[in-house]
Amino acid sequence: MLIDAHSHILSLAADPEFTAGYGREGSLCIFRSMGVLPSHRMPTEDEWEASGYSGRGWPLIGPAESLRDHPGFDKIVVLAVSPQYLEGRLIGTVDTGGTLGVPGPPDPERCNDYVAAVVRAAPDRFIGFASVNPALRGVRAAVAELRRAVTELGLSGVKLYPMYQHWSPADRDLAFPVYQAAGELGIPVMIHQAGSTRIDAALELGRPALLDDVGRCFRDLRVIVAHCGHPWVDEALFLLTKHPNFYGELSYLLASITRRDLLALLRRCEPMFVPLEKLFFGTDYPGFLYDPVALAEKVRSVNDEADAAGLDPLPQPKLDGLLGDNFARFLGLAAE
Repeated sequence: MLIDAHSHILSLAADPEFTAGYGREGSLCIFRSMGVLPSHRMPTEDEWEASGYSGRGWPLIGPAESLRDHPGFDKIVVLAVSPQYLEGRLIGTVDTGGTLGVPGPPDPERCNDYVAAVVRAAPDRFIGFASVNPALRGVRAAVAELRRAVTELGLSGVKLYPMYQHWSPADRDLAFPVYQAAGELGIPVMIHQAGSTRIDAALELGRPALLDDVGRCFRDLRVIVAHCGHPWVDEALFLLTKHPNFYGELSYLLASITRRDLLALLRRCEPMFVPLEKLFFGTDYPGFLYDPVALAEKVRSVNDEADAAGLDPLPQPKLDGLLGDNFARFLGLAAE
């Protein structure tokens, strides 16, 4: 199977100007590294427009657009973004177009309803993960929302964003009740435990090692370390070594390294006691440089670097696993 285990959908705010500014902040480093924006000062509006990033911001990505941009994919995991306040605005997954049939004006606190509606639009293709923020309205409200998202809306997992929402994934009072509920519901927990180019994101809360206490206390809980902990990749991989029910997905990291470096990384996983079966392909679509087709081809063709890098090629079943078979087995979509 070909599965994108990490994608986003819809909008993050109802205000297009705010969405454009949010997108520009996170992508400034990308455009500077490409040489299309100045690196010694902040770009002007004209320079932003010339770069290709229009003031209109990102287009609305709905179910049709996601399916269009994932040709050949069997399944697409769409992740809700739970609500949080940023610069005085409540942001999170919203359907600004009002096309999904969720009643009422766009509201980030309905993020899980929107993602459930996306899944209903193409239930054979989309897999929905809920999201909750225990720091917004308290732990009880977050746990109740998670239970509703799974038992009433039919979502298949939960995605957490501690560093963006300024709470620690190791907080026993704030985070552990969410893990407890996820375990009782039998769903996996994906955690953004990696870096971020957002200025407001707290890097000290993104270190993968903060999940070690989670693995010790919730030994049966299935945890996915999003972005394989980039830039703390070795730290994340060691969590996969240590904890039997920890897994890693490769979005963001996959787009930020060369194909040769990808092969080198994959070749050293098993000597580090990390089976490649513990890794999942993901894109972080629709962000910049996160073209699902191009990233899947990067993985498929990684063995083309073997001779030049002086490394053995990866067996085809290992590549098939990375591209979707591993996640299918993990989520019970395929026989063992």
